[in-house]
Amino acid sequence: MGLQTNRVPEIVAPAGNLEKLKVAVNYGADAVYFGGDNFNLRVQADNFSNEDIAEAIDYCSERNVKTIFLMNSYLHESEITLVKDYIKSIRRNRFDAIMVSDPGMLMLLQEAGITSKIHLSTQMSTLNHMSVKFWNKAGIDRIVLARETTLKEIKLIRDNTDSEIEVFVHGALCVSYSGRCLLSRYLSGRDANRGDCSHPCRWRYTLIEEKRPGSYLDIIEYPPVDDSGKKISGGTEILSSMDLCLIEKIPEYIDAGVSAFKIEGRMKSLYYVANITRIYKEAVKHAGTDMFNTLLPFWKDELDLVSHRPYTDDLFNEFGSMGFRELPMVKKALFLGYAIAQGADNNSVYVKIFNPIRIGEKLEAIYPINEKNMDSMITVIGIFQKDGSAVDIARSSGIYLIKFDDSMHIHGILRRRI
Repeated sequence: MGLQTNRVPEIVAPAGNLEKLKVAVNYGADAVYFGGDNFNLRVQADNFSNEDIAEAIDYCSERNVKTIFLMNSYLHESEITLVKDYIKSIRRNRFDAIMVSDPGMLMLLQEAGITSKIHLSTQMSTLNHMSVKFWNKAGIDRIVLARETTLKEIKLIRDNTDSEIEVFVHGALCVSYSGRCLLSRYLSGRDANRGDCSHPCRWRYTLIEEKRPGSYLDIIEYPPVDDSGKKISGGTEILSSMDLCLIEKIPEYIDAGVSAFKIEGRMKSLYYVANITRIYKEAVKHAGTDMFNTLLPFWKDELDLVSHRPYTDDLFNEFGSMGFRELPMVKKALFLGYAIAQGADNNSVYVKIFNPIRIGEKLEAIYPINEKNMDSMITVIGIFQKDGSAVDIARSSGIYLIKFDDSMHIHGILRRRI
């Protein structure tokens, strides 16, 4: 029965704010997902005002990129009237799709006459084709499958339904089933299921014996060792999960019938959004060709150059025997800034600075990957303030005209390897 199609799966990129949305679009996203002021699962993100939403839709529409608006929080009884009012305030926007988790939210959107497609969040834990059929009958057009869904199960879902299927391909994972965690609410009062997770799974914990208050014992693996058996310092994060990275399995997931690959990360940096989006965009493009294996080492190196925890392509490695281990952040490159406008020539650009850049530094510039890879090494030979005066350092949060010894173009991102 399954949906037979030769369509290339979409890359669905995160947009924590309007600036990140535009970067995601420029770096190859086929669709972007973002939330407004209310009822999405990222309270700490910048999110989008009504003006931002309108600009985002126009920007994406002009570039043939789909917009997915998030209304995926779970509703309490007291919020139903508020949701109805919020739907009225955003209904004039022509989103390509709206994502929900709560069946009540789905009913409210339908009762309001919303004509956008409806996508179902991963938090509804859809794992089988019967559930997919149920949600399709309820009016859902695309299912973001539970992160716990195996590749074999995805194939069976595709064989038994005509639904669009989306899966997470990269980013942070949650130790709780499909992200439904109460630990944050219990320990900090911040409800993860309302978009306000304090990430207590990433905290470091100690043991204390009840009759010895103040005597703390670190929870460590003894002796802590690296892969070669060498002793190292550190502790065991018994709740913290690895980060997901399916780059090597892209062809298998395409063969299984996936309609779209979703990248986690509305709270991540502009650089993260750009680099992860461009790499998966190219991987999907070359899946099933000889170029896939040729380019795979480059892609893996690039994915290693964004801040992340150790990667896994098997959720928590739950089907193996990983054991407890330390999961430190991996940070091999520092995001410095990106070019927002061209200068007087190809060697100069106006750069929005996120970390300081100094005269004489040799930096990496990365770009969207189109017909060729334009990434290059360039040296800073001049830094100028808005009034035209020369300085030795471009400081964070400023915009400077920077001249290089070689070409640097708009949308280029600057980084320094650590």
